[in-house]
Amino acid sequence: MHLNSQILTISTVLVFLSSICFSQEYSRNSLKLGVGLGINEGKSETGVGGIFTFGYQKSVWRDNLRIGPTITTGSFFPFGITDVRDQYFRITSLGLNGYLDVLKFKGVSFFVGTGGFINYTRGLLGTGGWYDEPINSSEYYLKLYYGGTLGCGIRIDPPKSKIAYEIAPLNINFGNDYFMLGFFRFVIDLKLNKKKAEKI
Repeated sequence: MHLNSQILTISTVLVFLSSICFSQEYSRNSLKLGVGLGINEGKSETGVGGIFTFGYQKSVWRDNLRIGPTITTGSFFPFGITDVRDQYFRITSLGLNGYLDVLKFKGVSFFVGTGGFINYTRGLLGTGGWYDEPINSSEYYLKLYYGGTLGCGIRIDPPKSKIAYEIAPLNINFGNDYFMLGFFRFVIDLKLNKKKAEKI
C-alpha cells in the first residue's frame, strides 16, 4: 500500500498546485490522475481491487488525439471469489497509450484508446483461507507480464478550463500467460500552463 499512498499524495498536491499556480494560458500537455476498481487474473493469481494511475500526455491533431505514458499500480485480493487460493498481490505497470476522440460535440467527446504495457506482479499465494487447507503452505509470487490495452470512455473538457474529466467504464489489459486486467476508471486531466510545459 506504500506506493498507492504515495501516488494518492502526489495527486492531491498536484490538484492543489494547479488551482493556485496555473495561468489561463494552457498548453497541449497535461498530467493525468486516475482511480478505479477492477479485476486482475494471471497465471496463478486472481483478485479484485483498487487501482491508481498517473501519467503525462500530449494532445495533437487539433486536440483529438492524446498520446503519453502511464504508470498503473493496484492491490488485489479474492473478494467474493471462492474457487481460488487465498492470496494478496500487487501490480505495477508502465504503459504507452493513445486516445482518439471519435465523436465530439463542443466540450464532450467519446474516445477509444489502445497501447502496450509491461507489468510486474508480486504477492503472497496461500494466506490461510479454506481453499488452502489441503496444502498448508504459502509462497511468494513474482511474475512479469506484457501485452496490449483497449479502452473507451467519455471525456468532458470545458472550454477555457484547466481541468478535464474522463469516465472510462471499459479498460482491458491483456497479455502473456493468461494475464487480464479489466477495470473502471475516473480520471482528472490537469493541463499545464504554457511556461511550465515549455520546460518539460
